[in-house]
Amino acid sequence: MAEPPSLRADARRNRDRVLIAAQEAFAEAGMLVPLDEIARRAQVGAGTVYRHFATKEALFAEVVADRIRQIVAEARSLADADDPGEAFYGFFAKVVERAAFNRAVCECLQDEVGVVRLRDDFDVALVDLLRRAQHAGAVRADVDLHDVRALLVGCLAMERGRQAPGRMAALVCDALRPVTKPLDRNETCEICNAALSSSATGRPARYCSAACRQKAHRRRKST
Repeated sequence: MAEPPSLRADARRNRDRVLIAAQEAFAEAGMLVPLDEIARRAQVGAGTVYRHFATKEALFAEVVADRIRQIVAEARSLADADDPGEAFYGFFAKVVERAAFNRAVCECLQDEVGVVRLRDDFDVALVDLLRRAQHAGAVRADVDLHDVRALLVGCLAMERGRQAPGRMAALVCDALRPVTKPLDRNETCEICNAALSSSATGRPARYCSAACRQKAHRRRKST
């Protein structure tokens, strides 16, 4: 974190204590946490907090900036990965894992608050991973950055409080993969060979009507 020049040693210590307390508080409650609570955790007066950070937004931006920079750096480090698909899906899952339990990062990535420039850097790094994965055939071609961002935000919301962390991210990643082969389903009724319509249950249909289903049942019983 950037530190103003020419701070006295005691002022520097107080500033560091405020930042450490703010990291913990914002991770737990995001922007809802009051500055008085941060001052209490840092064991300094509220005036000390305001001397170093004029607003809660400024303190939040200082705290979240390092976390977003780390995430962006990781994305950039994957830009030349041998497996673009694995790089994209692994990065997506890791961001969800980290941000779901850090409300400050979560709120920043959701465009609620934070550092716009760093969020833009995140988008650029993410879209680069996405395009490389699509070029490799690992991600559906009709997906764009806005789709991925929306899915990311949804995952962050759904992962909170779940007993099986990572479940939502895994399901979303599966949905982003291209379909490589058609579903294995019958095209005609097993009894009368009539054309089958789509099954309302989502399971492959076997019979064209209740009558054919009953005939099949009777045949099984008689054998």
